[in-house]
Amino acid sequence: MFESDTGGVEAAIVKNYLMPRWKDVALNMIAHNEVKTWVKDLQTGHAPSAVERQGSKAPSYVQRVFSVFSVSITAAVDRGVLTASPTAGVRLPKRQRKPKKVIMPDEAATLSPHLDQIYRDAVDFVELTGLRPNELAGLHRDPERIDLKGGWLVVADVYVFKAKMIRGYPKDREPRVLPLSPKAIEILKRQMERPALENCGVPHMRDEVCRHDLVFRAPAGGVLNRDILGHHLRKAAAAAKIGAKPPYALRRGFATRLGRSNLDIFTLADLMGHSDINLTREYVGETDDKKSRVLASLGEPVPLKAVGSRGTDRGTEVDNQTSPEPPKDDAKHVV
Repeated sequence: MFESDTGGVEAAIVKNYLMPRWKDVALNMIAHNEVKTWVKDLQTGHAPSAVERQGSKAPSYVQRVFSVFSVSITAAVDRGVLTASPTAGVRLPKRQRKPKKVIMPDEAATLSPHLDQIYRDAVDFVELTGLRPNELAGLHRDPERIDLKGGWLVVADVYVFKAKMIRGYPKDREPRVLPLSPKAIEILKRQMERPALENCGVPHMRDEVCRHDLVFRAPAGGVLNRDILGHHLRKAAAAAKIGAKPPYALRRGFATRLGRSNLDIFTLADLMGHSDINLTREYVGETDDKKSRVLASLGEPVPLKAVGSRGTDRGTEVDNQTSPEPPKDDAKHVV
């Protein structure tokens, strides 16, 4: 059993791509040229594989497979099994970076009328806290982690989608503390008005005992997992006649707004639960505010920005923040 969905994916890569090619080759017999050829074969779909129908692979997936292989080779070098790495200098196919989808408040407001209350609350709560979808699904009514009076939330429990279990720590393995806005507190109160069950009813990893119900549940009573939320976001987008975006786009919207508000990157990384600050940098975009600060520092004139025909009201400031088949409910098999 894997404690993350990522672990399951990596195990599948080992089974389907690494073992068919390298299981009968001694580590010290793996040649650099063979690794280069294997990478090319992965890209064209000609590498040995346990997958029956293997087509050409996108550069991003080739990089994913290679990274799992490279980790094993690096471990062998670190332990002295190999004196040099046959993966060194292997050129990987370049992947084209696509803009990541983001849901900002105006778009969330457009979706809202087409969502039932539970999904509207879920969308608004992620927008206000930046929770990952699996953190939202695993959020428990634990009074030690939800402080409605003080306005704080400790993010710890995570619903592991493939294992259908609760893991007691988030992606970076460290619980994080988030401030709760009045609207976020209102959402929590509304969701916790539902009579509480004795526990969440979902197995916890490492045989941990659960003593609290989930905050958010699907209408049928099951876990409000990422597929269910994603399905209803797609339905709402179709009804609103706008492009569909996944639940994770709400988290990116949270980070994008904070990045544009001049919040320092270290605080943003802490709020997002990023162990690598380079992940956070993706959310600090090329904004007008950033451009103005750079030009001002260089002594260059900063162009004025129109705010409307009559400007802002006196005493105010310009706000610079800017359908497939329905999935099954894990518990009741009904959405």
